[in-house]
Amino acid sequence: MLKDTLLLFNEWWETKEISKGKAKEYKRRCYSKIKKIFKDYKQILILTGLRRVGKTTIMFQLIEDLLRKKVNPKHIFYFSFDELVRDPITLLKTYSEITNVNWKKENIYVFFDEIQKLPRWGPKIKILYDNFPNMKLVLSGSASIALQEEAIKNLAGRYFSEKIQVLSLQEFSELKLRREIPSFDIYKEKISKLYKEYIHKPFPELVAWEDIIEIKRYIKELVVDRIFIDIPETFSSANPSLLSTLTNIFMNDVGMILDATSLSKQLGIHKATLQKHIHYLEFGNLINIVKNYRPSIRSESRKMKKIYPAHISLAFAHYAEPNIGRINESLVQSSLQLDKYWRDSFKREVDFIKLEKGKLVPIEVKTKETINKNEVSSLIYFMKKFKIKKGYVIYQGEEKNIKLNGMEIILKPIEKVLFGFSLT
Repeated sequence: MLKDTLLLFNEWWETKEISKGKAKEYKRRCYSKIKKIFKDYKQILILTGLRRVGKTTIMFQLIEDLLRKKVNPKHIFYFSFDELVRDPITLLKTYSEITNVNWKKENIYVFFDEIQKLPRWGPKIKILYDNFPNMKLVLSGSASIALQEEAIKNLAGRYFSEKIQVLSLQEFSELKLRREIPSFDIYKEKISKLYKEYIHKPFPELVAWEDIIEIKRYIKELVVDRIFIDIPETFSSANPSLLSTLTNIFMNDVGMILDATSLSKQLGIHKATLQKHIHYLEFGNLINIVKNYRPSIRSESRKMKKIYPAHISLAFAHYAEPNIGRINESLVQSSLQLDKYWRDSFKREVDFIKLEKGKLVPIEVKTKETINKNEVSSLIYFMKKFKIKKGYVIYQGEEKNIKLNGMEIILKPIEKVLFGFSLT
């Protein structure tokens, strides 16, 4: 049975090529960086990210590159731990039986998919890496937090990690229009027409889909509900019903400030149970937690946390659209991977705080096409308070800079930010 599975996974052992259905023609913008790490460094390459963002496709594209370079097909080994196997050594032994490749001595490339499903995978991979320098390892997994924790604990100095996000607006537009789009400004009109479609379906397989009901069903069943299966496989104490309830709450109230005491009372559960299950949802890449910035790390971590969907499309799959302000805020948070905001006791608030080269960069998200000084008063106050020279407003208008009392506020169109997942 295991031999049949390995032969099915590794078609190139017999055909000497990989099907286009696996190694898709379009390369994500992150691919060149991933390929360089894979080519230039001995360390393990770990790909993380939400389900269905294309991690497995990237693995297959790396395999295709190896085959094009005339690497012996039998020296390339792929396995997904969606199939329940508990020991990578058993896998490698079976691989050798099929291919007659001496995996302990010959140079081989090993691709392990959904590695988080292998119990105590960190020490097992560490043994392979430390004892078999002939082996180049590439791992992927859908539980980013778990992968990072396990890698830090067991693989320090032995790995590079790359998080694969959903499609950027640039990537979506290229797939939709079937052409390279190197510049936002040149294609601005076409990109703007695709914007609303993009934010509902930023997954590679969904680009050509039109039926909104089927799109929501895909995201709900193949992304969200699969995570409810993954989490209990890792955490025996996880309650699937509670995970589902919390997900419904967080997707319905995008960017809510978490009051753990009140919410645990409403749900009739212990506060510690609530916090544990919120961690599970973060573990599964369903939600992002944004902390209230304080110069003291201790005070920052204790309260006033905000909770966002990992991407706003996950909220669309549960409910009708939130208001445009919450949509834009969530899109900026997930696209720029922001984990801090600021709010003081007088309810002055800045939507996000980014740490860039050791400096604070405040970011406000607005839904208007024009901005006046009163609408960014909290941003200006924050910049004065922390002696910051540069801040950003992401909004619906045109790109421009405003000089104000020795400070600079840079206004950026949200479509341009989402185009390249960048403020620059």
